[in-house]
Amino acid sequence: RYIMGLQLQVKTFKPAAASTTSVAAAQTLGGAGNMSLATAAGTGAYAGTNVGSTISLTSTGNISARTFTVTGTDASGSTITEDITGPNNTTVTGSVFFSTVTQIAVDGAVGTNTSAGNGADTVGAIFTGATRVKGAQITTGGTVADISFKESSQTGTTKFFYTVATTTKDYIEPYIPDDGILFREGAFIDLPSGSVVSATVYYG
Repeated sequence: RYIMGLQLQVKTFKPAAASTTSVAAAQTLGGAGNMSLATAAGTGAYAGTNVGSTISLTSTGNISARTFTVTGTDASGSTITEDITGPNNTTVTGSVFFSTVTQIAVDGAVGTNTSAGNGADTVGAIFTGATRVKGAQITTGGTVADISFKESSQTGTTKFFYTVATTTKDYIEPYIPDDGILFREGAFIDLPSGSVVSATVYYG
């Protein structure tokens, strides 16, 4: 029996700032192999609390002939991979959101120090099954952007969103109808860079 008030749950998301070394410190490889990962990469700590982020690669050399295969998990806990072409005296960033990184394999030698980090944009899994989002409390960071609530996956259909419309850091508590917004296939939140300091979501 579904009893109103007894099923309410809460989860807080706190994005981390972008970093070029949070996943793997600068290093070289004599041939094909795996990068040595930072301890936090396997726990998701490099990306904040309850969130995932894109993976970046940084090098001062030209290693664009190398392919880096990143393996880890997404916000749902599912295993995912992404191939990222090495940078040429710059930072390149992938498009897949990782909550943990368990391996970065390279297909050949890396002669110039190269590091791996996390991007600025983050996403979080509110609940991966059917649920209703019933409320939110958000501390904004001063960057104008949309905070989106998505269904089915971290890149799924946007059910609704709130716009951070001011560059002044603020606190917002958006109104959501009493019954909440139904997400039949899981609820996820998109936290754009600089727009959110923390977001607490109530669901159930």
